Amino acid sequence: MFSRSRIALTTVAACLLSLAAAAAAPAQTSGGTKVAVCNPARCFAEMQETKDLKAKIENQQKQLKNDIDSRQQKVKDLQAQRDLLKQDSPQYKQADETFMKEAIEFDTWSKITQAQLQGEQKQQMKALFDKIVAATDEVAKQKGIDLVFADQRPDLPENLAAINVDQLRAILNGRNILSMNEKTVDISQDVIANLDAKYKSSGGGGTAAAGGPTGGAAPAPAPAPAPGK
Repeated sequence: MFSRSRIALTTVAACLLSLAAAAAAPAQTSGGTKVAVCNPARCFAEMQETKDLKAKIENQQKQLKNDIDSRQQKVKDLQAQRDLLKQDSPQYKQADETFMKEAIEFDTWSKITQAQLQGEQKQQMKALFDKIVAATDEVAKQKGIDLVFADQRPDLPENLAAINVDQLRAILNGRNILSMNEKTVDISQDVIANLDAKYKSSGGGGTAAAGGPTGGAAPAPAPAPAPGK
């Protein structure tokens, strides 16, 4: 009798523990949560729109350099013309005013141009990132994926002596994935294919109409020669 009671109590206790464990367990889909990763940096580098933007910004850089050289040469020529005159002559004063006016205009143009270029590049980078996020979401839905992590795994330098402890810690902390099967988990290539298909269907695939973030920042205009006597 005692044995049967103990068995019954043990069975009840096991059922209670089972129910408690079930209540504590997180909710999952019938087949478990399906997870994947996507590498945003790879998508940026390999998508066709970025490549076209890079080619365009390189052309912009060349044109900007020509403009800088032309404007700066004009300032230097005015300075040289002024320096040929005697400082106490009326012609020197007039030439100095012309030189200073041109130098100040060049300096102002340089700062405005640089600010505009940086603003354009930030907008372009944000627009491309939004497209990557949208394409990732679309691919994930097509494949029945519940969660997509951004694959961020900064490479360690071969020579650790080249970095300090804080830099090494930052690199290690920046790695959000320790191990994965890239063949079955990484959807970066699918995302790139999705981006390229949309870009092509919108008329892209040639030279883009504006510069992009991966071409590097446009060269900062050189400062004008300092006005002086």
